[in-house]
Amino acid sequence: MLLYGMTFRIRCGAGFTFVILAALATACAEIATLPAGSESFVPPPEYQLWWSMTEACSGLRGSLADVDWYVVPNTAYIPGNSRELGGEWYEQGNRIIVASGDQFDGSLVRHEMLHALTRANHTRLQFLERCGGVVVCVDACIKDSGPPPTPPAGTPHVSPGHIDVDVDIEPAAPGGGEFGGYFTIVVTAHNPAAHAVVVDLLPSDDDGPSETFTFSVRSGSQSSGYSDRAYDAEVTYFGPGETKRDVFDLHLAGDPAHGGLAAGTYTANGAYGAHGSAPKTFTLSQ
Repeated sequence: MLLYGMTFRIRCGAGFTFVILAALATACAEIATLPAGSESFVPPPEYQLWWSMTEACSGLRGSLADVDWYVVPNTAYIPGNSRELGGEWYEQGNRIIVASGDQFDGSLVRHEMLHALTRANHTRLQFLERCGGVVVCVDACIKDSGPPPTPPAGTPHVSPGHIDVDVDIEPAAPGGGEFGGYFTIVVTAHNPAAHAVVVDLLPSDDDGPSETFTFSVRSGSQSSGYSDRAYDAEVTYFGPGETKRDVFDLHLAGDPAHGGLAAGTYTANGAYGAHGSAPKTFTLSQ
């Protein structure tokens, strides 16, 4: 599993104020130096979609053009880093670097975009609450954000069937003519009660956490799907009337193993804790 977005922040100059957010002390020149083989690139059209999504969830505004983008070709992780990062934001120069294997991983790219918008390390408010499900936040990100809130004593525990689940497609008419053919399946889970609840999820079939949000799309013999996990307890705690969501990235292409779908008409389904939504039909155009 990848570890996303441990962020180094350093301010060099008078006083040499350092903020080291990893178990590695280093000098200004080293922080400013990108990994060997890094190549700059112009963000493709889908990055504008992902930037707008990150602005919307965070409540912050910025310019995508203010970020300098770099990729390390032919690699799954950024080299020279023992934490196997797929992406990293550098405050100095407002630069984001991604491994080529994650250059088009929407949740990871949005994670680094959120760093660029907040100009900060992982916070629970932004990475797990406001933008939870829009950006990936696991492992080190969750640890950085601090413990989840403790539900008040007496908060009722309910089954997933007490949660309203829906699925949507954004943009509503996806296709190759917009955002490079990328679009999202958005699964929402809404607590209809006027009081807080804790959802008791079913145990997983393996040693991992329980499944939370799930999506599937199908057209004839072609299909794609994914199940997310309860890596953080807050995903099971719903305030009165609260809605949580998870965003899954797909695109127009011929490779279903990597989120690619051929043009056609599809049926989308979403679920939270195995409690499903009503199906929704959409057309993916060339």
